[in-house]
Amino acid sequence: MVERNTQIDLVLPFYNDRDTEWANVLYEYMKKEGSTDRQVTGEERYRDWENLRYWFRAVENNCKWINKIFLVVASESQIPKWLDKDYSKLRIVLHKDYIPKELLPTFNIMTIEDYFCKIPDLSNNYIYCNDDYFFLNEITEDMFFRNNLPVYNDTQCEIKKLDASGIDGTFYQCLNNGMDFQCKVCKEPHWYALDHLPVAHKKDFELEILDKYYQEFIEANNKSRFRDRNNFSNHVFLCLYKDIKPYIKFNNYANSCYVSIVNDTNFNDFKNKQMVCFNDTQRLEQKDFYE
Repeated sequence: MVERNTQIDLVLPFYNDRDTEWANVLYEYMKKEGSTDRQVTGEERYRDWENLRYWFRAVENNCKWINKIFLVVASESQIPKWLDKDYSKLRIVLHKDYIPKELLPTFNIMTIEDYFCKIPDLSNNYIYCNDDYFFLNEITEDMFFRNNLPVYNDTQCEIKKLDASGIDGTFYQCLNNGMDFQCKVCKEPHWYALDHLPVAHKKDFELEILDKYYQEFIEANNKSRFRDRNNFSNHVFLCLYKDIKPYIKFNNYANSCYVSIVNDTNFNDFKNKQMVCFNDTQRLEQKDFYE
């Protein structure tokens, strides 16, 4: 018997780097912590291309089944002025609404992600999406949930530490930390590929993990207001879920892709894809590309 999915929400964290009130606090903490690691404080961590209008339009046109969109921002000043805050599907969430107060203020996406399950009124079925993930064509809900079970691309990998010494070293170390944590929680842990595209989440499972290992997450995130080599990547929740809970195995990214953009990227090459991550990285140096 096919069980109909309950409502599915979408969670979107967002930085507005043109917000001077927020930017002043950001620069104050950058000076305090003094990091020169571009993975931590590089402008690509926070710069806004002003494409959020198109992101919302894509969701409205191609994901009509989405129940609510939870826009996660640091403060009221971060909300784009053009955004209709009365839009029936929109919920504004401030960091203080769900992140432990001892971790605030934070400019660390790892911290922001890890506590999504604490967002008030968030549905048990939700999808985590970044503002560089675009739904370019029609998406059906069964790409993410079927019978209220999450749908995952089953790309199992060996539990093996990643080389955390290169340009992306801080991020890879956060993944390594997740592997260590997973080995602690699971008797027979497996690692699963990170697709860097919209992914299904189960709130009740994450609450269970977060509540049980609350202190571990606090300690992993309280060393720095920015991305830090002690952090857990949110990807650990997906790996734990696959090792512990039932899910639907399906290649839901067959017609989707990740693109690390460079200055001569031709976006029209991807217009027939269903979902694409156009990822802004430290390899993209010229500001006039996005101004």
